[in-house]
Amino acid sequence: MRVLILCTKFSTVESDGWLTNDLAAAYAAAGHEVTVVCVDWSGQSRAQVLTMYGSVRVINTPIDLSAVRCLPGALQKMYKWFWASRRAIPFVDQHLTVQPYDLFVGFSPASTAFWMQRHLLRRLKPARKYMVLWDFFPRYHHELGLIPAGPLFTIAKRMETLAIRQFDTVGVMSPANIPYFWKETPSFRGKVEVLPLWGPQTLAQEGNRQEIRHRFGLPQDRIVAIFGGQLIPGRGIELLLKLAEASRERCPQVVFAIAGGGPLEDYLKQRLTEPELANVRYLGKIPRDEYLTFLTACDIGIVFNSGTVSVPTFPSKSIDYFRAGLPILGAVEAATDYSEILENEIHGGYSSVTTQFEQIRENLAKLCASENHRRELGENGRRYFLAKMTAPQIVSQIH
Repeated sequence: MRVLILCTKFSTVESDGWLTNDLAAAYAAAGHEVTVVCVDWSGQSRAQVLTMYGSVRVINTPIDLSAVRCLPGALQKMYKWFWASRRAIPFVDQHLTVQPYDLFVGFSPASTAFWMQRHLLRRLKPARKYMVLWDFFPRYHHELGLIPAGPLFTIAKRMETLAIRQFDTVGVMSPANIPYFWKETPSFRGKVEVLPLWGPQTLAQEGNRQEIRHRFGLPQDRIVAIFGGQLIPGRGIELLLKLAEASRERCPQVVFAIAGGGPLEDYLKQRLTEPELANVRYLGKIPRDEYLTFLTACDIGIVFNSGTVSVPTFPSKSIDYFRAGLPILGAVEAATDYSEILENEIHGGYSSVTTQFEQIRENLAKLCASENHRRELGENGRRYFLAKMTAPQIVSQIH
């Protein structure tokens, strides 16, 4: 089968891959011919064509904002979201042979690569078109305060709807996302199904716990609760710091570790100078190939978000925690079924709504009470991941 993947995030370093990398590698391992077109959303890479994972052909072209640097920030955003992908078309055409494709896989937000997507679908006419929908753009971004109401939101919503309607099938993260999708996109005429998040089939390699903790300045005799991921709005940083401060007396044996980078990094460093947060350590960004092994030296994986949105989410950081065998402490929005799935289907930890702070504290206390219980929950997460959330299983579903 010939597969074309269009995305806006794809690492050109195999050891530091993302979910799109895992999917492309799994298709190639299954014997399919894979081409990836990445309109790099970060704009920090360089235009290049390379071969990865043995046979995956990657055409990478970054978003170019040089023509609009002098414009106001709002106009730069509009250009980046809704027009920049058009300028990437000539480079892709130069390196992409016109031939029949059996499967086209796209990702949300689809409007960020709208013109590229439309061009490729018209040019290549793939037999099947599948969209992986993680972000209900622009609704989710608007509710986080990243996109204002008004013309910008309206344009984004219309373009996203048009882009979604070009697919035959849409895969969403959990059952709660299906009715939400139909509420947001009632004009879609295709099929909607649950497509779990995924990761590589391999589990985390156990590291030397004592050595890892020593290297990162973590105490040997304390319970380490790790918060890993991007330091951006909507990830529950404030809630984490509030929990850390409130846990000094009730759970004094817990140290909270934060690994990752992003625009809130300076804010976090400033907050950690406060004496009340002496039980929090900021570790910076850990390379992905080291991060999984690092997790095996921790005891609890933390999954928090803002809790203020109406969009049902399933935080992707859960995948790495499952692979490392960590029980999860979650706090998410009321709209999602994440807590129900984690507690009643996976049996991999405890999760509640972000506004239920006393319940969050109680859940942390339950996880701290027994090492055997933590180990049992972590093993449940591992088993569930291997049964339902590996990239090869996703390839079997999207074919």
